[in-house]
Amino acid sequence: MSVLSLDSSSSNISFCILKAEKPMVFVYKNTQEKTLSLIPSLFNAFDIKPQEIDAFYVSVGIGYATPLKIGINIVKSMAMALEKPIYTFINIDAIAKMYFNNVDIFLYRPISNAYVGAFYKNGLRECDIKEYKELPQESYNIEEFEHMFSYFGYLAFKNKKEDDVFNIEPIYTRPPTRVF
Repeated sequence: MSVLSLDSSSSNISFCILKAEKPMVFVYKNTQEKTLSLIPSLFNAFDIKPQEIDAFYVSVGIGYATPLKIGINIVKSMAMALEKPIYTFINIDAIAKMYFNNVDIFLYRPISNAYVGAFYKNGLRECDIKEYKELPQESYNIEEFEHMFSYFGYLAFKNKKEDDVFNIEPIYTRPPTRVF
């Protein structure tokens, strides 16, 4: 089975192709070029044929709304066009499951002028993800794992139920704004 996993939650992209659960292609790159052109260029550079991908994983957050929406829409489009299953993951939940499964801790990521995070107990989220102005004690910034978000997202959620492509949206900690 061949799987593509993507996290585009910041100005960096974490892209992973797995075959038989082993990473075959792993790219972590600052997206100075547009994500819309970066993904096809990665397919070309590594001779990846989208029709050979059996399933898609995509991060729905936490992160910046615009890059998340772009990554989600790219993966949703490929999954729909190829009629393949799509699965979502939350990067902070993946890190909690992979690294913090024996502790009680507040995990967060700095986003704009706030800390976005949640409390975890033994790797499981105890509350909704939301913005905080100040950090609680026993907190940990997950940014150091950013390069591995796509891989850990797959590992942590590889046994979850398939998502409905029409219901996949980024996590919003603030209501989306409209410019008129």
